[in-house]
Amino acid sequence: MVTERDVFRMMEDFEIPRNAKVNIRASIHAIGGIEGGADGLIDALKAYLSDGLLLVPTHTWATVNRENPTYDVLRTPPCIGTLASSAAFRRDGFRSLHPTHSMTGFGQEAESYLAGEENAKTPTPVGGALSRLAEEGGYVLLVGVGMEQNTFLCAVDEMAEVPFPGHLSRYTFDIGIYDHTGRRILDRGYRCHENAGGSRGFPRLNRAFRVTGATDVGSLGNAQVICGSCPLMADVMGRVLARADRDPLLSNEEITEDLYLD
Repeated sequence: MVTERDVFRMMEDFEIPRNAKVNIRASIHAIGGIEGGADGLIDALKAYLSDGLLLVPTHTWATVNRENPTYDVLRTPPCIGTLASSAAFRRDGFRSLHPTHSMTGFGQEAESYLAGEENAKTPTPVGGALSRLAEEGGYVLLVGVGMEQNTFLCAVDEMAEVPFPGHLSRYTFDIGIYDHTGRRILDRGYRCHENAGGSRGFPRLNRAFRVTGATDVGSLGNAQVICGSCPLMADVMGRVLARADRDPLLSNEEITEDLYLD
């Protein structure tokens, strides 16, 4: 049975500061038995990050779309698993108003850090809550899940100035957002990710991240854990996107060292 002490030990092994900003995706099933289940994992991470910020994605992209353009922060359930479902409506957290890629933050900075997400015009916009993790020395924890679930890399994709067409849809639509008071806000001209998107290609960056030290590997219970430094992952992926002559996330060609090493 995984305990709070085990969670603390994992964070200490990765040398994550107690005041860090940490974005986590996790498979509770992959971990095995954990004291308190998904809520227990959130409680343990909150306790460790006593001076920091825990961010749990509570995405709704599967249900908030052109056919159903409504997001209610207090009622719309996440579409990405047990941890998200536990985090979304906890009273000690603050869920953002991003219509398709919301996150629930835990910590004193949660509300201020996630403010303004209702103005997003894309899933992971430049200057948004995910992209700012690169500027603020944040971390990503992937617990029992692969790099394809690292939504932070979608933000890097949007930040990059590359000659590829990108992974955003061509069409736009308006989304009605209901905030924490029930007030309706209209987000005009929103663009989703394409169905295939680029995230399926994110595991192609695993070797580049390992070689450059952008990621480290540990464990929690039965689950492998990948810990990534947001500034380093952004730097490595940015180099690959800038140097490749075709989209490296959708190509079958190997991402060679000349694309990411100096």
